[in-house]
Amino acid sequence: MGNNFIKIAWRQITRNKVYAAINIIGLAIGIACGLVIYKIISYESGFDKYHKNYSNIYRLISQLEPPGEGIIYAESQVHPIGEAIRNDFPGVDAVMTFYAEKGQIAIENSNGTFERYQENTGLAYAEPEIFEIFDFDFLTGNPQNALSNAGSVVITSSLAQKYFNLTPGNVSNALGKSLSVNNQKTFTVTAVIADTPQNTDLPFTIIADYKSQSASNPYFNDGTDWQEYNSATNCYLLLPGDISPVVFENRLKAFAAKYIGTDSPVFKKYVLQPLSELHSGRAQNYGHRKVSEKAYYILGLVGLFIILLASINFINLSTAQSSKRFKEIGVRKITGVSKFQLISQFMGETILISYIAAFIGVAIAHFLFIYLDEILGYRLSLDILKSPGSIIFLTISALLIGIISGIYPSTIMAGMRPVGNLKNSLPVKNSSNSISVRRILVIGQFVISLVLITGTLVMQKQIHYFLNADLGFDKEAVLIAPLPDATPSKLDVLRSNLLKYPEIKKISFESTSPMADWSVSNSINYPTLDKDLYMGNLKTIDENYLDLYNLKLIAGKNVSERKNSGEAIVNRKITELLGFVDPNNAIGEIFTYGRANREFNIVGVVEDFHAQSLQQQLDYVILSNVSFNIKEVAVKINPVTASLAGYNNSIQKIKKEWGDIFPEAIFNYNFLDKKIAGFYNSQTNTFKLIRLFAVIALLIASLGLYGLISFIANQKIKEIGIRKVNGANIAEVMAMLNINFIKWIAVAFVISTPVAWYAMNKWLENFAYKTSLSWWIFALAGVLALGIALLTVSWQSWRAATRNPVEALRYE
Repeated sequence: MGNNFIKIAWRQITRNKVYAAINIIGLAIGIACGLVIYKIISYESGFDKYHKNYSNIYRLISQLEPPGEGIIYAESQVHPIGEAIRNDFPGVDAVMTFYAEKGQIAIENSNGTFERYQENTGLAYAEPEIFEIFDFDFLTGNPQNALSNAGSVVITSSLAQKYFNLTPGNVSNALGKSLSVNNQKTFTVTAVIADTPQNTDLPFTIIADYKSQSASNPYFNDGTDWQEYNSATNCYLLLPGDISPVVFENRLKAFAAKYIGTDSPVFKKYVLQPLSELHSGRAQNYGHRKVSEKAYYILGLVGLFIILLASINFINLSTAQSSKRFKEIGVRKITGVSKFQLISQFMGETILISYIAAFIGVAIAHFLFIYLDEILGYRLSLDILKSPGSIIFLTISALLIGIISGIYPSTIMAGMRPVGNLKNSLPVKNSSNSISVRRILVIGQFVISLVLITGTLVMQKQIHYFLNADLGFDKEAVLIAPLPDATPSKLDVLRSNLLKYPEIKKISFESTSPMADWSVSNSINYPTLDKDLYMGNLKTIDENYLDLYNLKLIAGKNVSERKNSGEAIVNRKITELLGFVDPNNAIGEIFTYGRANREFNIVGVVEDFHAQSLQQQLDYVILSNVSFNIKEVAVKINPVTASLAGYNNSIQKIKKEWGDIFPEAIFNYNFLDKKIAGFYNSQTNTFKLIRLFAVIALLIASLGLYGLISFIANQKIKEIGIRKVNGANIAEVMAMLNINFIKWIAVAFVISTPVAWYAMNKWLENFAYKTSLSWWIFALAGVLALGIALLTVSWQSWRAATRNPVEALRYE
């Protein structure tokens, strides 16, 4: 019996090759998308799960309430807090980590020369307890004492091979070898660990002892300062199983009062963030990449919608094709085949098609992974044979899709009356129900497609706004390079040497550009303000800063060349905070900054500009010519040289002068506009992902329409012939065939518009500065969907309308 079912199912597939192909391709694309989304969600939700203490590891974060910002969470902690927790809470392990991220590594050769490497990720400093809390696979060395001594460093296997010309089998030879960090301090390799997994928010490849971080952090001060906060400094805790996180958080209240006091108007309490939330929860992580749990749900819904689109195609075509099986069903019923057996047969056919589609879907998923490589920032692979989860997902999803897709058509066909079947006619009642359901399903397909199209257009508009909004400064043709040495004499020589080239317009030495991914933030105090409540973003500048970035001076003057003069230029937002409606009235006012109560005299006011990404509110910005914290050089290149060749020539000239002045430093640069664009990588990648799935959704819907119009045209061949004989032209026949599809898409547009508006309005709420939901976005989505639908159905309509009416009347 089973073999007979399979034979009948296969016969039906081969007999209706076009419709079977449309069904299989649609289901294969749907399953492929489902598999890809499953793998993405599995990857993103699996960060750091390889640590055996995963469920008991927490990060200590601070809950803050700055005025006008609501509750926010900060990952930055003071350096001594780890040791204090270990002392005050016996049994609780704590470790401090400082993620310098970037660093220059120098390896001395036997002949006294150096090989230099620029590492842009992975450089960290940590206390020895890191290896008690987190799991690292030690290939050589002892985790108990690997970071016990000053100047100790642990590196990954791949770096040991790169730095010391070793093979994977002899990385133990790296033990005892030396490397220099930023030309500041020499470290000795005490252990080599296996490369960390890709899905970790602790991307450490070089782990040096915590007390030696002055090689990367000049403000470490032996780690004893209870006032020195840094977002790169984190504290992780391992709680014993008998201590509840809630109970421990309550105990931290007294701890906070003991060490940092109770008079902070911004700080509220310490909060424990589970390691499981590091990739999606409050505060930033060392990977600089967070994916919210909401994004998982949205992505899962998109995958479900695409699978539903493919299933709807199958239902529509199967019910439309049912008339071709009238006689088969009638004969089988008269010979005693039960309704259950018929349903089983039809369901078996559907499930067989579904599993064929799943097999093809694996191949499609492979190509999707290649395409998504750049979007996701990592390469996923199927590893079907090595991944039980993928096999289970494919098996269950193909079965469920087969059941969902086949249950309705099977019930319809199995419920036909034998007499009507042998007459090759479908009862009017069943026919009208079938058409009604088909209409609903087609409308449902285009509701989903329209929502995805609208979402794609809104995201594109928002990203365009991010990249093209007026930031309040000039970001074009500005090269930024971190300085290895801020000695004034060297900077003067670098400036004069670079300005001799006509394509270089201006030079500025600074802490950061106007918009940056880090800042120096301390409290602003003034007689009219509540103490320590408002935080100012302090940027070290020189007298060329305003001119280079074209910042608009609206009151007062520029800072002088003299360093540490106490002069400050503030943005308009600060003058308003201090109570001055007219910025000119703020000139000459003095305010204090930070715990050292450094005095600043306001000599100028600039128009507000964005110091953080457009996802954040405007900062209170202070620009001052202090001598400390000069971190980078900004080089304004003449726009005349804006061609690629011109930029390359300019870069080579800068590199040459750089090498003459800083022979021990690699010239590591970036362009400001590209750096700013990188702030929105997450949104850009989300847009690309949704755009891809929107195109796929439209493709699946179009496949269904193609199959449906083909069937309808074949059913109406005789009617078309009669109409043409009676004088109907091609346009009238095409209108007759297409009119229902236009009505269905119009209904889908009406339903999808409020859904898309609500969804995208909620998405835009995540950004402080956002584009508007213009009416034309929804109209364009509707026009695109209608145009694609008409292109899909019009070809078959035109073929049917241009057929010779004599042949049409001979059709039966």
